[in-house]
Amino acid sequence: MHIVQIHNRYKEIGGEDIVVSREKLILEAAGHKVSQYIVNNNNINTLSRKLKTAVSLPYSFSQKKVIKAFLQENLPDVVHVHNFLPIISPSVFYACKELHIPVVVTLHNYRILCSNGLLFRDGKPCEDCIKSKWGIPAIKNGCYQESKIATVFPVLSNAMHGHLHTWSSYIDKVILLSEFSKNIFKKSHITFREQQVIIKPNFTEDRGYLYDKENYMLFVGRLSDEKGIVNVIEACIKANKRLKIAGSGPLHEVVENYSYLHNNIEFVGNQDGEELSSLYKNAQALITASKMYETFGLVIIESFSFGTPVIAPSFGNAGQLVKDQYNGLHYKLDDIDSLTEVIEKVDHLDQEIMRNNARETFLKNYTPQQNVSKLLDAYKSVL
Repeated sequence: MHIVQIHNRYKEIGGEDIVVSREKLILEAAGHKVSQYIVNNNNINTLSRKLKTAVSLPYSFSQKKVIKAFLQENLPDVVHVHNFLPIISPSVFYACKELHIPVVVTLHNYRILCSNGLLFRDGKPCEDCIKSKWGIPAIKNGCYQESKIATVFPVLSNAMHGHLHTWSSYIDKVILLSEFSKNIFKKSHITFREQQVIIKPNFTEDRGYLYDKENYMLFVGRLSDEKGIVNVIEACIKANKRLKIAGSGPLHEVVENYSYLHNNIEFVGNQDGEELSSLYKNAQALITASKMYETFGLVIIESFSFGTPVIAPSFGNAGQLVKDQYNGLHYKLDDIDSLTEVIEKVDHLDQEIMRNNARETFLKNYTPQQNVSKLLDAYKSVL
């Protein structure tokens, strides 16, 4: 089978970008041909390009033309679209339809419901636009790039494609990453066709299981308010527990200052490869503290793959991935005292059982072999 992946990369490499690369590798390892059409947000670096991207966000005629030419040259059996905003635009689905090429899309975020894609505003989850076809609350609050004017363009895009039934008529199969995401879309104004939606979680490689852990907590991810990094730090300070932090983001300096002032807080910066694997393998537990409606939670299953339990809020998809006192522990979202109490509790539990359960969760649900099988089933269903 020949698959074309279409993806709009972010300025900072994120989970979606990693998933696209990993899916390419497992498909090729299974004997399939994968071609890629990828654009990068780093190219939106001048005022004129920003204006052009904003205006064409609802429907890019130029991208549609380029993509049609790319598809005619490559002649794939199926197209798999990942992120398509802001550069590619929903015109990609019209290009595929005109060429009679079946299209699968993975909705890694909530952009077709919410102009900032996060369902998050003013430090907490926001559902104001879930049932609003016109996205007026988003414009009032300037949810896209903190600008009311900029927000008009994604709102216009969502309203237009809702009216045109783009999501239900021009996409053959929609992949959602979790039941939690499916429930969000179920209560929204968007209607998918029956049998159009499947659940296929993300996956990660099996890099091995280390039985002997060190006595530290681990945070991996973007250093930002919505990811709850400050709460994690404050809780570890209160619990007098070692914390290693790997990542980058707008709160970089704040995290650095904490590490200078507190001996138990260690900031190791952005890590990948063997360095990141070593952090996961040796950690007593991973802490995740996102305040958002995450569509999945890649760091959670990466932690499970190493047999490292996860401390997560009982809220959202993290609360579904992590089973309390089985493969990790739950605490109350955005509650430092609750998180502190759980961190202190870790040392008094049977950690070997939780490690084995974390590893078992990975092996049963999130391996490359299971994922490529589900991916190919999705492709075959639209051929």
